[in-house]
Amino acid sequence: MNGTSFSCYVIGEESLLIQCTDILLQRGHDVRGIISKASAIIQWASEKELPILAPGKELATKLGQQPPFDYFLSITNLAIIPDAILALPQRGAINFHDGPLPKFAGLYATSWALMHEETSHGVTWHEMKSGIDKGDILTQRLFDIAPRETAFTLNVKAYEAGIESFTELVAAIESDSLQPRPQNLAEQTYFGKYDRPPAAATLDW
Repeated sequence: MNGTSFSCYVIGEESLLIQCTDILLQRGHDVRGIISKASAIIQWASEKELPILAPGKELATKLGQQPPFDYFLSITNLAIIPDAILALPQRGAINFHDGPLPKFAGLYATSWALMHEETSHGVTWHEMKSGIDKGDILTQRLFDIAPRETAFTLNVKAYEAGIESFTELVAAIESDSLQPRPQNLAEQTYFGKYDRPPAAATLDW
């Protein structure tokens, strides 16, 4: 680590959480606990001897009973974080989004990007505030979409960009050089759980 260490809790359900938390541990940061229901993540956290907390209604109370901490990091977590939790970290709550905010906020960003025939995509680390994917952008990584890109290959690109940009994010926190950038929410496109492609994605032959 080249700068100031910080303490955090990390919530999420997929392997990107493991990759990013390993970066935190390698750089000497204080990971106070892992919040997850995923068996692979729970097993990994146990092997690392990291405290494991269950997500749910009691989480805010449990975190509030712990010593003060700096950051709450949401990495591949699809559940909405309540305001009671967002108010706890002393330096902020940060979320990973697999899209180039303000475009493609919400769910399944890579699939929607392909359906909209985008030529580029990206991932975003942003501050968490009330409202879904509306917080200030902390760092963003953009990349091209290949002519024959699939959702699988685009997700791989987003995964790799997520790891690379997380390293940049952590370095900026360490050096106290974060520069939050407000989103232009007039340009936001949002896709929720129940949004579907026109005509149910069927073709008329």
